Amino acid sequence: MMIVKVKSKEGSLTIPVPYTVLRMGSGILTSNFVQRKMKGWLNKNGGHSGAHPSQKEDFDPDGSRFGIELLLSILEDRNTKEAIRQLVQELQRCKGTVLVDVQAKDGTKVFIKL
Repeated sequence: MMIVKVKSKEGSLTIPVPYTVLRMGSGILTSNFVQRKMKGWLNKNGGHSGAHPSQKEDFDPDGSRFGIELLLSILEDRNTKEAIRQLVQELQRCKGTVLVDVQAKDGTKVFIKL
């Protein structure tokens, strides 16, 4: 089980994330249904996913559209689902490992442990 802890001046939050939830989440993200919905959302909101090459490209200044299209291209790869599944299996074998332990200038702390 992965433990995510966030502490701030207002309070603290501890979220236990079972590996089953990670496996289900990765399956959902790599499903064809979700990929089709994300492409439709991009096209509906003026994205250029699947747009004709002769159309003028208009990118967001922050590159968020590019990031979403990059994520979609990674998730479409057939090897991605298998790689994510293997990653979750390896995470299960590394119990007790601290993945993230950071503190912001405002005193907010984030701690992620396997």
